[in-house]
Amino acid sequence: MLVLAGCATAPAPVVTPVEPVAPVVAVDAQAPMRAVVRAFVAAAEAKEFEVARGLLVRSLRERYSGALLARDFGAEPLAAARVAQIKAKVDGAFVERGESASLSWAEGRAVRLAREEGEWRISALE
Repeated sequence: MLVLAGCATAPAPVVTPVEPVAPVVAVDAQAPMRAVVRAFVAAAEAKEFEVARGLLVRSLRERYSGALLARDFGAEPLAAARVAQIKAKVDGAFVERGESASLSWAEGRAVRLAREEGEWRISALE
């Protein structure tokens, strides 16, 4: 009996195929907010004020033309510096409150956003 037990081969291991696991991709829920602020900054830097106007909430679009927005930016000596500061902070955390959000870009200063018709728009540069 001993001789027979030593000659027996072990059964082949059962290999269970493993399904590949998709990598977990972090979703930036604030990406749409960042996108509108980046687009506004890019338009302001390029002096494309009609494009910048299109990123504003409806009440500001009704009040400002592209030309008036250009005039206001031109009249503000710190406008370019403020746009640069906002650009530098756009990857920071937005504070979201329902249909509005804000991004602090300096002490006591913020870009304010509001959701209109499912899209984020600039409601104030404070």
